[in-house]
Amino acid sequence: MMSNSSKSTLLLNCLIALSTKTPDFPYPLYEQGFQLENIEPKILLADGRQANPDMQFKKNDNHLTFFECKDGYCEKDQLERYKQMTAADITRSHVTCLPSSNLTFDLAYFGTEEKREKLEASIEQDNNTFPIMILEKNCIRLNPKSQQFKNDALNGIFKELTFTQQIPRSFIPFTVNDDDSTIKIALLQYVMSKVGSSFTMDDLINDLFAHVVHHYSTDAKKELKERIGRLLREISRSTQFSEYLQITDHNYVVNSGGTKKFKNACGRFMEDCKLEQEKKANSLEKWF
Repeated sequence: MMSNSSKSTLLLNCLIALSTKTPDFPYPLYEQGFQLENIEPKILLADGRQANPDMQFKKNDNHLTFFECKDGYCEKDQLERYKQMTAADITRSHVTCLPSSNLTFDLAYFGTEEKREKLEASIEQDNNTFPIMILEKNCIRLNPKSQQFKNDALNGIFKELTFTQQIPRSFIPFTVNDDDSTIKIALLQYVMSKVGSSFTMDDLINDLFAHVVHHYSTDAKKELKERIGRLLREISRSTQFSEYLQITDHNYVVNSGGTKKFKNACGRFMEDCKLEQEKKANSLEKWF
C-alpha cells in the first residue's frame, strides 16, 4: 500500500520518471540527454534572497533546466525571485558541476489540470515570464501561449507528450511539504517492514528514496530528516505504538512481540490518516 502523496509530489515523480530509463513509462528527457542533478537546490541571489526550485536537470556541458511543481497558484514573491535569478547566481551557489562559461538555463512551471486556471492566471498577471506545462489525464502539454523553453529539445518534448501508463510514484514517496498524515502512512509502512529489527535515519532515507537520495541538496536532506524524526517521535509516543517502536540513541527499534496486533494498529491508524487527508483536501480546495 502506497501513501496518498500530494499532487505536487506526483509531479516530481513524473519528471523523474521522464528522465529515467524504465520499461514502465516514457523517458524522453533521458533520451535527449537530460539528467537529474539536484532536488531542491538553494540558489543565492544577488540581493541576498534565495531561489529554491524543486528540481534541476543538466544537459551536455552548458544547459540547466529548473522545474517548479505547483498544484495551485504561484506566489508573486516566488515569481520575482525566479525572474531575478541569473547564471552568475547559479555559478556562485555551487549547485551544478557544469562549467560556468556559457552556462544557460530554463525555468518552467509544472502544474495540474485541476488547478490549471489558477496557475496560469497567476503567471500571466506577471507578464507570462516562464514556460507552463500542465499534467492532463494521459498527457503533458506545454501551454502554447506561455513563454517557450530556450532549449528547443524541451519544446519538442513537451509540446504534447502522451502516455498510457500510470505515473510511477515510488521515486519520492513524500516531500517535506506533504502533510503529517501522508508522511506518517509512508513511515508506518516502512516500520512494519522492520518488525523484529532496527534501523537508523540513514537506513530509512536510503531505502525510501533509493533512486534519488544522492540528488538531494545538503540542506534539503537535513530538513527532510528533521521532519521524519519529529513524526517518528510522535508515533513512538502514541498509545497505539509506544510498546512497538522505541528510539534509542540514533536507532529505531521495532519490537517483534504481538506482530499481528501491531500491524492491525498500523492499518487502523493509516485509515484514520487517509480520512484526515480527505477532510484537509476538501477544506483547502477553495484556497488553492
